[in-house]
Amino acid sequence: MKISIFPVLSFLLLAVSPCPALAGLEAGEQISLTIRGVEPAEQQKINGTFRVGDSGSVRLPLLEHSVPARGLTAEQFARSAEAAYKAAGIYARPAIEVETLQGKDQRGPAVVSVAGQVRRAGESPFRKGMTVIQAIDAAGGRNEFGGRNLLLIREGKQYCLDFTNLTHKNIVLRPGDSLQVEQKGVVDRWRGKEANVQGLLE
Repeated sequence: MKISIFPVLSFLLLAVSPCPALAGLEAGEQISLTIRGVEPAEQQKINGTFRVGDSGSVRLPLLEHSVPARGLTAEQFARSAEAAYKAAGIYARPAIEVETLQGKDQRGPAVVSVAGQVRRAGESPFRKGMTVIQAIDAAGGRNEFGGRNLLLIREGKQYCLDFTNLTHKNIVLRPGDSLQVEQKGVVDRWRGKEANVQGLLE
């Protein structure tokens, strides 16, 4: 009796076909990031929820540059984030876990992201008229290492704001803006220029 092997082959092909859950990250997706292998105080700086920006990258606390995410699985992005922290000399052996919170076919409410030297790094729902200081307060405020220099990232451009300047703290944010609270230095001077901030005050 002849037995066709085609049904068996078809079954095996289905069994090894790519799983939709492994689809790569895309702009607009939200992820949850957890870091281990570092001190608890350092974990508080990094752990949080983040959004893949329109550029396909994610802005993570303490890193000067965004980490590319488009097309990567959550596991691949976690390894990339670990490599970024190592390359920057921030952590020697970080162990990062990433979970996708929101699929690419879903779009949640507009958010702003706050990272760096704050008590609860991550994203907060955007509200019309939301200011810089309100976003920082929503992240629990600056921690004991928070300095006066704030980096506002908007549409790929960076603006250095002064936390001690009331006008700067009252700048109105836009959906998708990111704030990075820099660590204070021995001499905590503002590194920005007023002329570069003027466009945000108009």
